Amino acid sequence: MSHPASTSPAALEPAEPAAPLTVLSPQLRDAFLNQIPSETSPGERAYLFEYFRRQWDGTGAVVEIGPFLGGTTRAIAWGMACNPRVTAGAALHTFDRFADYYSAERLRATIEPMVRDGVFTAPEATELCRGANFERLFHAIHSPHAYGKLVHLHNSPLPDRAEEIDDTTALDCLADQGELSALFIDGCKSWASTHYAMKFLLPRLRAGAPVIFQDFGWYTCFWISSVAHALREFLTEVEHVDATYVFRLTRRMTEADVVRRFPRTAVEAGEVFFARAAKALDTRSRHNHDLRGELIAQLHHVAALMTIGRRGAAVDLLKSLDVKRYAAFADMIRGCLKSPTYLPGGKAILWREAA
Repeated sequence: MSHPASTSPAALEPAEPAAPLTVLSPQLRDAFLNQIPSETSPGERAYLFEYFRRQWDGTGAVVEIGPFLGGTTRAIAWGMACNPRVTAGAALHTFDRFADYYSAERLRATIEPMVRDGVFTAPEATELCRGANFERLFHAIHSPHAYGKLVHLHNSPLPDRAEEIDDTTALDCLADQGELSALFIDGCKSWASTHYAMKFLLPRLRAGAPVIFQDFGWYTCFWISSVAHALREFLTEVEHVDATYVFRLTRRMTEADVVRRFPRTAVEAGEVFFARAAKALDTRSRHNHDLRGELIAQLHHVAALMTIGRRGAAVDLLKSLDVKRYAAFADMIRGCLKSPTYLPGGKAILWREAA
């Protein structure tokens, strides 16, 4: 498969993961990072690359939940490979269901920019998108590159519903990986998947390691800010880029610590919990001059109230929103006005249906 010099810095990738740090222009870096269609922003992908290139300690297993085609996979794994401290045992374990996102036709249309860039020929792209499963496509995107040696793909979806939590084995393959050195969470698309992932992963994460939540700053995903609030004794916010918020695990924790603080369902958490979580996030965001965080505190509160059946309170909260203050995020506000969040499995909660 062809990789034009204008878009693929293959020559700048280390031949082996332990190679010295490479001098890399921002333009060449961004061209490679932006080559894969992704719902993350260019700024988020650049941040991930630079974080794992410069700040990650180079050891152990990094876990990524929800890569889709792997825009973030490339950013993380390439950053890991360019990190001069990377050790022979380091790896990126990435988990997804690798199916049922798009139809074959939509998937093919999604990667058309990669055909125009010369990453795939048109026949190659059509063949890779045959059927709705995109595991072969994921391999084809990443395996030609040196960083691909670090990527361990797991076709293993997380549970979406509370009744599925106890029977799932989605992350069991990590049980013998030793301490985890970083988490990137983009595929926790429900309260239950978040409960399961945090219960399994956080006790295996070394103290001081990053927990990076891509959906923290997205209006529908109230379970992400909720778990950060519930586990605030252990997780400290560090910084954010667009919708991605970075926390640090300040001290070791156990599965029991997660279970005591973050229940299996939003209903169990209760209305008072969500009010306190929203207030805490709003206060912290104002202190940090984080306008997006302020808005997310309110939109996540609205989403949580709708989820637990408190439509009236959600309506009142939405009506009180200072739309002018948050005009930079008008798209999220419009989205919330249509549907504040969704049910496990992806079905939108619509205001008119919740009346």
